[in-house]
Amino acid sequence: MGFQPPSWPPAGEPDPPADKPEGSYPPPPPPAGQLAPPPPSGYPPPPPPAPVQQPGSYPSPPPPGESPPPPGQPPSYGSPQPGYPVQPAGSPAWPPTPPGATPTLRLRPLSFGELLDDVFRVYRRHFWLLVSISLVLALPTLILEILSGQADQLGFSAAVLNQAASGSQPQFTQPPQLNFIALGLQYIVAILLVPFVEGAITLAAMEVALGRPVTLASCLRGVLRRYWALLGLALLGLLLFPLFLCFPVAIWILVRWSVSVPALLAEGVGPVRAIQRSWELTRAHWWRLFGILVVVVLIQLVMNSIVGAAALPLAAVIPFVSPLVRGSISLTVSTIGTAVITPVLYLCLVLLYFDLRIRKESFDLDQLAAQVRGGGQT
Repeated sequence: MGFQPPSWPPAGEPDPPADKPEGSYPPPPPPAGQLAPPPPSGYPPPPPPAPVQQPGSYPSPPPPGESPPPPGQPPSYGSPQPGYPVQPAGSPAWPPTPPGATPTLRLRPLSFGELLDDVFRVYRRHFWLLVSISLVLALPTLILEILSGQADQLGFSAAVLNQAASGSQPQFTQPPQLNFIALGLQYIVAILLVPFVEGAITLAAMEVALGRPVTLASCLRGVLRRYWALLGLALLGLLLFPLFLCFPVAIWILVRWSVSVPALLAEGVGPVRAIQRSWELTRAHWWRLFGILVVVVLIQLVMNSIVGAAALPLAAVIPFVSPLVRGSISLTVSTIGTAVITPVLYLCLVLLYFDLRIRKESFDLDQLAAQVRGGGQT
């Protein structure tokens, strides 16, 4: 057969690719920093080079749902670059605690000693916040105690203890009518302040126990939103006074109602439902709660007795002052001492409430934090 000349393609059609010599390889990639030459007709462009791994660095992790590449192979393209973490699926829309916050609750049922340790650990860590809230709420009562004549009575007793320094027998200076009016006003204000005293310290204790920032203003705003519910709960508590004629029954009910204020604030329920929740949570835990509360109340009584015993002699040794000034100093010292000790009991009740919910309802910290933040059930 003779030599056949190559046939030319019809007009308008591309040239056919030249025969690839056997054993030939594609041209190598150009050096770094240079543009690649255009590929010959009929060949697809070569893929871009794999990213160069810097010495000492680690490869970026595969995206969620994909498996890592086999050993010795580069990762697939489209993987996230280092420094841009992928948000995992199912992340909560609201973080339980702000950045830098350290929750103080232990996510397990606590023993007697562990719970008491948590109470005083949180109290020491947030001492100034808790005491400042207690002091601000104690100021109106202190002023009315001074106006009611109690300061004069205490000053008279202090002057009797220090006759030589006083120089004369002190006399009462306020009219009796003012005493009775101020005394009655004192009791009315004390009842109206009960929601603030119980609610503000309890709310602050909840926030610090969950590791979230809290201020006096935020606590007062939270109490104002639930003021009437807290007042109704306090008035229901007054029904226990006739039961004190039967002391064991009154103590039993007090323990069963002990976590009603935390339940009201955390779950956003009314006074009656808060008492029911406390009744449910404390079921089968009465003796444990009773033991913890007895220890905390005894600590408070001892500390208040020490402060009260020191306040009167301290006022007595101050020379050349009137009985009113002596009594005012004694009342002020006693009020400060009470304000320092009062948050311990409310903090104990808050931690007991959290412990009971974790113990009986398997609540974790994220659920508790979200519920306290929302003021209602999750």
